[in-house]
Amino acid sequence: MPRRDDKTVGLILVTYQSAEDLPPFLDTINAAVTPYELDIIGVDNVSSDNSADLVEKFGGTVIRNSRNVGLAAAINQGAAVTTAEWILVANPDTKLAPGSIAALVETAKADDRIGMIGPRIARLDGTPYPSGRRFPSLLVGIAHALLGGVWPDNPATRRYFGEPVTVISDVDWISGCCMLFRREAFDAVGGFDDRYFLYFEETKMALDMHRADWRVVLDPSVEIRHREGGSMRSAPFRKVRSHHRSALRFYCDYHQGSPWLVFAPLVAVGLIVRGVLAVARTAVVQRLGRG
Repeated sequence: MPRRDDKTVGLILVTYQSAEDLPPFLDTINAAVTPYELDIIGVDNVSSDNSADLVEKFGGTVIRNSRNVGLAAAINQGAAVTTAEWILVANPDTKLAPGSIAALVETAKADDRIGMIGPRIARLDGTPYPSGRRFPSLLVGIAHALLGGVWPDNPATRRYFGEPVTVISDVDWISGCCMLFRREAFDAVGGFDDRYFLYFEETKMALDMHRADWRVVLDPSVEIRHREGGSMRSAPFRKVRSHHRSALRFYCDYHQGSPWLVFAPLVAVGLIVRGVLAVARTAVVQRLGRG
């Protein structure tokens, strides 16, 4: 086993048409990690813009894929390259506060069973972005899927998001826009499940952590900002399809060996309906934007 560097945070930065978001993100990363050293591993999924060049110019090691392998597989590629003990996965559309990642490392160091930890997240305007969520039950999941887009404050969605976390707490899963992993835990569960091309990869990772007896924690004393919807600017229709396909896959993985698995066809129908509505809404928004 290679020697791990516990003084270094290895940032796995997966890019796909991310050139617009990268400069402000990269401007925040050094101050967020200090006093720890930073090892940036960029993994580019065939961007047609200069995303990979920007990461390379900043000093990162860049893996340029010849095809889009998806988010989970790309994260695993990057994690295999760094020798850092702490693995940070952060989206290019986030802005990290000074000291934020170093603070997460310190919280994780307090208990060697913490395998996965994330911060409190706010949108760019400062309003809360839900993190520290619950794994949804069948009825809550269906109701949230059908109602969340048209009635954001419905009871099912409120239950799905849960109450705001105000102290360091164990949670079911954390938002994938910013996640810190202990290397031992990451390796113990085999990294991310690369069957998840895009979306729900962080949810499945959290499930794997729980099943392997690692803690999944949210530290609300640390806040980062997230540009909500930034990842949807490129290939929105493909991303809608990926989101709903991954949601069904997670339902089946979560209920593996459970009687609830027999309801997978019902879940699939609900997700198809939601997907059709999401595609229609996306098409209207794009048409209005061009108008």
